[in-house]
Amino acid sequence: VLGNAHVSLFFAEGQSPSSARRALAAYAQAERVDPESANNPDLHLNRATLLQYLERFQGALEGLSRAAMLAPGWEEPRKRHAHLMDFLSRLCTLLANR
Repeated sequence: VLGNAHVSLFFAEGQSPSSARRALAAYAQAERVDPESANNPDLHLNRATLLQYLERFQGALEGLSRAAMLAPGWEEPRKRHAHLMDFLSRLCTLLANR
């Protein structure tokens, strides 16, 4: 919950780097303190969303994959993973043709 609050501040404050750092730290602490959090697909999806905005694409893809693995019936992580892969593929193509 604390990580999500900092993500909200990140967007409300014009993508404040300090809010992003606090959110990532809160997600990491939640995983350390509560082993059940490590198996929470929402945590991985929310962190992946922040990582995507921070352009840390590898971490975002890993988080989306983890969320999809933890919640096999939940389509949202799979859709976001596919969209991010498509975006990165198009970006690579544009850069290669530059």
